[in-house]
Amino acid sequence: MPALTHLIYSSAATRAFSNEDLATLLAHARTKNAMQGVTGMLLHVDGSFLQVLEGEPESVGAVFQTICADPRHTQIVTIIREPIQRRAFSDWSMGHPQVTPEELAEIDGANDFFTGGACLTRLNQGRAKKLLWAFKEGRWRSRLTGAQTSAARREPALPERPPISFAFAPVYDADQETVVSHEAHLCTQDGDPPDAVLAQCVTQQDRARLDLEARVLAIGLAARLGLTTGLTLGLAAHHPHQAAQALHSVLDTATQCGVAPERITIAVDQDRMTGDPLVLASIIQQYRAAGLKICLDHFGAGRSGLNQVESLQPDSIALNENLVRGIESSGPRQAIVRGILQTCDDLGIDVIAKHVATPAEYDWLRAEGITFFQGPLIGPALFEMLHHSLQRPAGTSA
Repeated sequence: MPALTHLIYSSAATRAFSNEDLATLLAHARTKNAMQGVTGMLLHVDGSFLQVLEGEPESVGAVFQTICADPRHTQIVTIIREPIQRRAFSDWSMGHPQVTPEELAEIDGANDFFTGGACLTRLNQGRAKKLLWAFKEGRWRSRLTGAQTSAARREPALPERPPISFAFAPVYDADQETVVSHEAHLCTQDGDPPDAVLAQCVTQQDRARLDLEARVLAIGLAARLGLTTGLTLGLAAHHPHQAAQALHSVLDTATQCGVAPERITIAVDQDRMTGDPLVLASIIQQYRAAGLKICLDHFGAGRSGLNQVESLQPDSIALNENLVRGIESSGPRQAIVRGILQTCDDLGIDVIAKHVATPAEYDWLRAEGITFFQGPLIGPALFEMLHHSLQRPAGTSA
């Protein structure tokens, strides 16, 4: 018997779907996925989708990669991806509540999940059933973007927090005179700073969930924008087991979205970590073996120092803003940075100068041998856009 897996994800529509649109979507999904040997369940309410895909791992992965690239979806969040012993759905079905019983009977494959939950009678008491019920009760729903359904207009729902998006800050390679990576910066879907998002994360659980979801959404958005460079994602998990969960979701989502793990850098903020640092280092090394790169962020501030370089063995470090600011005229900071550069050179670690704001800062750091730069002088973080190339920053020395 071939190995089977099921993948459950949620997403938001980028436009409103009529009943006819949903019927067409269901028919297309049933036909296309049957060719791949993939079965499942698709639920829709007020612009939110929750889908179960089940089949052989390669087929499920191929279908999900297509979904991630579909412009009709956004805020795609992988909830569960795990092996299963048997299929729960012998044929495709869809549930959506904005139809009458008469319309429901006319749509091949539709069911009364939202009224009676009849489609669940075939499921055992496993995780899929629990997640489907959670969706029915209002959880695991992404906010509709771009348009609203009639039901949403009649009874607007307040989100748990503002929907999130990202701006992408370019990382410039001075040797190659081009952009080699982008760092995803959290923002609202209107492009505003993340304060409005973070203000509504009132509990530690809210912040942990945001931290986990943000990287997944950033990868999906970067893939849809046609990312061809590297991608840097922050890691602010508060405990080693959260870090393991976060890194697993990054690796899984990158694979599903067709982004090679070798192109992803995880920027670790040591000052926001708790627990045994050696356990954290061991976890990070496991995911480095899978291809992820590690950057020790805010280097030179707080606990982020040479002992973290020894334990984490990062691929790169990013200089703290306080070291970079006005370095051309500060002898103590110059001495500190020269010491860091010597250590990193001996260990084969790249140094990134972030927050570079003036030509004088850039020229001094460049003269000391730094190759990688990020900051206002290099280029702003663009909302849902990627810089493709940059020439040498204006006003700097050759």
